[in-house]
Amino acid sequence: MKQLLIALIVIVGIVAVAVAVAALPFILTGNYVAEKVAAAVKERTGRDLTLRINSLSLFPDLKARVESATLSDVPDSGRPAMLELGPTEFEVALWPLLRGTVQVDRLTVDGLRANLLVDVAGRPNWEFGREGDQVANDAPQPASQEPLDLPDIQLGDVRLGGVEATYKDEGTGQTLQVADGALAVSMPNLDMPAELNGDAKVNNRALVLKARVESPRALAEQRPTTVQGQVSSDLFNASLEARPEADGRTGGPLSVSVPDLRAMAAWLGMPNAESLSLRSVNLTGKATIGSRNAQLDEFQLALDDIKANGSAAADWSGRIPAATVRTSVAPVDLNRFIPPAASQPASPSASPSAGWSDEPIDVSALRRMNLDAVIESQGLLVRDIKFGPSRTTLRLQDGILAADASEVPVLGGRTSTALRIDATRQPAGYALKASSEGIQAELVLAALAGTDRLRGTVSLNADLAAVGTSQKAVVSGLNGTARIVLRNGALRGVNIAAILRDPVAAATGRQQGITQETDFAEFGGTFRLDGGVARTGDLHMLAPLFRMDGEGTVSLADRRLDLRLNPKATATLQGQGGQFDRSGLTIPILVSGTFDAPSIQPDFSGVVLSAIKDPAKAAEAVRRLKEGGSPADILGGLTGAGGKDGGSSGARPAAPEAGPLGNVLKGPLEQGVKGLFGR
Repeated sequence: MKQLLIALIVIVGIVAVAVAVAALPFILTGNYVAEKVAAAVKERTGRDLTLRINSLSLFPDLKARVESATLSDVPDSGRPAMLELGPTEFEVALWPLLRGTVQVDRLTVDGLRANLLVDVAGRPNWEFGREGDQVANDAPQPASQEPLDLPDIQLGDVRLGGVEATYKDEGTGQTLQVADGALAVSMPNLDMPAELNGDAKVNNRALVLKARVESPRALAEQRPTTVQGQVSSDLFNASLEARPEADGRTGGPLSVSVPDLRAMAAWLGMPNAESLSLRSVNLTGKATIGSRNAQLDEFQLALDDIKANGSAAADWSGRIPAATVRTSVAPVDLNRFIPPAASQPASPSASPSAGWSDEPIDVSALRRMNLDAVIESQGLLVRDIKFGPSRTTLRLQDGILAADASEVPVLGGRTSTALRIDATRQPAGYALKASSEGIQAELVLAALAGTDRLRGTVSLNADLAAVGTSQKAVVSGLNGTARIVLRNGALRGVNIAAILRDPVAAATGRQQGITQETDFAEFGGTFRLDGGVARTGDLHMLAPLFRMDGEGTVSLADRRLDLRLNPKATATLQGQGGQFDRSGLTIPILVSGTFDAPSIQPDFSGVVLSAIKDPAKAAEAVRRLKEGGSPADILGGLTGAGGKDGGSSGARPAAPEAGPLGNVLKGPLEQGVKGLFGR
């Protein structure tokens, strides 16, 4: 009885399997499969797949003929499909598939079109994910060092033809067009040589690809094998000859040569290619390759006459590729990369210094890779500034870049800089910490700003932060603190001691024979920045014959100064224009105007207020004015700078041609004093 029951179960099972197999052709129709595949693609990518299958059969092999297939672009983008597939045929052996072997006897594609785009925010349209999954999709996946566990794959006749593609980067303007592309792949199995041969027209220039891998399985499992490859056009050539080595890796010589970099950049659609400062690139080294990583040791890089050597590695096993670089760079003259000074503009509004740039700053590339780099520089030349040997570290992780350069010798001193850029936020965030000690201010200003108004050694400490999408936005949003102190120097263009001695002469241009320079032992202050405006209340100058404090603002966004300096005599001014009358009034100095053309002049409003506080002097001034005295000499009496006779007798000396201060004050001084005293 038991044996009969078992026999009946076996018979029923066989009949059920036979019925199921017979029913499969009616269940697995082309439309049914297309719907299921489209639903799975929608679920995993958020994109719409339109698939038209002409025929589908399961026995004796799995065969299908696809009329067309299209994969949509980013939802609601309004752009055409990202991928379009033309007539396609494939055959996969069924019974080997049931044993775990993927045996593709035939795969032919007649027509493949790709529309690839990177938007202005740096998002490629080939990154899949539904709305709400962006954070998870943007997170880099950890790199795995385990070898790939591949099924047994056998490729027979695999050919792609009629390949066309467009690529556009809306941020940089770069565009590429691929036409007449073809690729043939031959790989009998993973343990036999695989060959790839392809060609295409890229921006109307022929590009050829040839590659041969002795053992695809060994390469995938990161075991040694022979790999040969070449990619070339009439503008560049790259070749690799890698073989098994004693240490168990696959390695060999790699060479890349680009004789005309400008022509190649123009060919690849890069904007402003003709303005590139470099002309040629040559790279050689020992390459080690794996299925998901590569390394380049002992490389020698020549960018024209710029030489570098070191090692580099790349790992693309995670979602975001990662690179490691260690390099030493010979002395470099960076002046070739600095745009030439613009010609004199026709109007102030056209001046490059009239404002900050509104051009968007694109930091999207910082989100596309991770980087760990150490650069040992043997020296840099920027304009006329020479930087000594330095070590710079770059850490780019998950869209955040940290760059550090410490103790860099420059202009007789040293400087340290730490820069941080956060590209994970919109707009991007910037932070800068900088310190300098012993640098010659005169040389820095002459090289970078074309001015020699200050000399002395600089002590600087700055801690600044901002967010913004352009240079103007970043400067307008600067917050933080900066302390700047110059020691043992001079302020050129103004003689503060002479102004203290005789402010009227300064206002009327009668100090032209006096050296317009103020020596100091220390000059500086602390600035607190808020919204691009730096405010200071402890500006000070320690000079041999006077002390000065000050306050005011510096608007970086508007590039304007508004400072009030209060000098006070400490001793005789002999040697700087004569004796200083300690009983006279202090004349504040106003520094205002633009960075390019600041105005430096005495503030006489303070003199009037002081005179009102001294009734005796005010009464004496009125009496002399009624007797016909000169307003300028009377003001000199108020400040202790008048003539020996009070200015009421003797002819007034002829004023020379007005100097920088006289142009502003000479006329208004006469009329203002008359109006003040009712004349």
